[in-house]
Amino acid sequence: MQYTDHRTSGPQTSQAPLVVFRDQSAGLRYLTRSERTSEHTTTWEDGNVYPVVEVDLSSAAHFARVDGRGGRRELAGASA
Repeated sequence: MQYTDHRTSGPQTSQAPLVVFRDQSAGLRYLTRSERTSEHTTTWEDGNVYPVVEVDLSSAAHFARVDGRGGRRELAGASA
């Protein structure tokens, strides 16, 4: 992958490191490249350990609710 970094002269060939973003509300995880980092880590499906950044990024977060049984979050309309 090649991109132009406007802070320096000429094209750069480095890639951002792999990071896991964990959607706190929906319970989903995404492995992607990012300059964001974290001191927290998680083990991905490939067995490698990656930094994990906690976020609320899916539209499912708008439908999440606390169900009153220990604070577990569920999607509205989901059955147990």
